[in-house]
Amino acid sequence: MRRLAVLICGVVLGCGVVSAGAGAEGIVPVEGPWHATTSAGLPVSFEVKGGQVVDPRFRFNWGFCGTYESERGPVVPIDPNGHWKHEDGGGPYIEATFVAPDRAEGVVIAPSRLTPGCPKTQATFVAEPGAAPFKVPVSVVLAAVGTRHYAQKPRRMVLKRDGSIRFYDLHWTGWGREVTRATGRAYLRRGRLVRRPRVNVTLTELVEGGEQKVYLLLDYRLHGRVPPGFSRRGERFFE
Repeated sequence: MRRLAVLICGVVLGCGVVSAGAGAEGIVPVEGPWHATTSAGLPVSFEVKGGQVVDPRFRFNWGFCGTYESERGPVVPIDPNGHWKHEDGGGPYIEATFVAPDRAEGVVIAPSRLTPGCPKTQATFVAEPGAAPFKVPVSVVLAAVGTRHYAQKPRRMVLKRDGSIRFYDLHWTGWGREVTRATGRAYLRRGRLVRRPRVNVTLTELVEGGEQKVYLLLDYRLHGRVPPGFSRRGERFFE
């Protein structure tokens, strides 16, 4: 009789056993704005309204190709298991599953591209209800080699560890754009000889990473007397 009771319990009542994948079924997520930060340090936002996900937005990283932002998304249905997915027009996509009324676990995936240095990337996230600003990454540049000190619109820049090439009194135009330029003065030292010619600086190769955009390539042009052995034009790639 005891064996029969156990069989009845297992077949008819289930005795508290939950089948795999049923945890999210029937969950009603909190309506309103949601937000998250991915494992790559990039923002995610969407809204739950009328049992659907509205306007999903996300930033995604494509390796050396940089970091991009998705187009504003359409209305995305939530299936009975709490899962939803939105694919951006360029191929990257975001998907998540509501595992509790106030918790959604998901992933942002950017498939590989034919462009060299743009491999498939993936970042996970856990979203929760509440609005959060979709921050615009701050544009910075390496202001002093050897120190890893990044700055916005730096007034001074050190291009050599020994300080023999430095720029100062820099005034920038177009900061935050793909190309930005500055005028200022250069400090050039060869032994005891020092010259301070005028300088034009150009920054390019703006790539995103996390909450920052970083200029990678610096070109400069000197105007005036320079110490022997110094070139009037040069460049520096900040790795």
